[in-house]
Amino acid sequence: MALAVRKWGWWAWAGLAVVAGAVILSEAGTRFGRVYLTPLAWTGVVLTVDGWLDATGRSWLRSRPRSMLLAAMVSVPSWCLFEFYDRPRFWRANGPELWWHYHNLPPWPERGIGYVWAFATITPAVLLLGRLLEPAAARMVGKGRGGRAPAELLLAVASVGLVLAVVPLVWPSPYFGADIWLAWALLLDPVNRLCGRPSCVGDLERGNRARPLSLLLGGLVAGILWESINWVAGARWTYTVPFGAHLKLFEMPVLGFLGFAPFAIECFAICAFLTRGAIEVTSESDRLG
Repeated sequence: MALAVRKWGWWAWAGLAVVAGAVILSEAGTRFGRVYLTPLAWTGVVLTVDGWLDATGRSWLRSRPRSMLLAAMVSVPSWCLFEFYDRPRFWRANGPELWWHYHNLPPWPERGIGYVWAFATITPAVLLLGRLLEPAAARMVGKGRGGRAPAELLLAVASVGLVLAVVPLVWPSPYFGADIWLAWALLLDPVNRLCGRPSCVGDLERGNRARPLSLLLGGLVAGILWESINWVAGARWTYTVPFGAHLKLFEMPVLGFLGFAPFAIECFAICAFLTRGAIEVTSESDRLG
């Protein structure tokens, strides 16, 4: 799909201006730019991608603003879940920060405002990037034959996800970082399918391989963008990982980028679960046939 520049929503240009302005303010050393580069830039990314989608009539802001609002509202508690895993001190005295560590954050309550603003952009950005990439993914993989997955298999996969979700809570360890990037996708996507909500399992049953692929690709793109923005931010994060820490792209160990792909499936699954499928998630690849 070629995006016709003349048909972009005007807010795509506003989004690009926000990203560029945020980087300029940060590089100029202003406090506002250094502290708020991440939420500013990601607000710009969300506006830009949605404006690009307007060229094909799939913009949330123009046609389904409720979907954008719900995605932002769900995004905050969704990311707080992962913050909970990263900080065992929330449930264990003197627990460490396991995987990522924030630096140069403003004091409370200003810090809370920054957290909410930044967290609210995560799910919209991932889902919109997936929507943007879905037509290309549909051309890459086409339609499959599909077939119904047995309920017993779905329950088994969900059980594996439940185990992976519980293990890092019982035994907090840097070695269980991969668990949380798999657990909630494996747990909730089959549950969503069994409850009749949007799910990647349901897509594959219908032979629609494009949306799962586009989410995986969207997660990877989002990860590269996140880490590149974080690299130049003043208020930023760094990582502690038990292996491969010296092989980095920006601040992220290279192997860590693999986690962004299943994270996108988790964002989709959590969003579908918490909203009971209320967010508009019509698959473009279904329309492409």
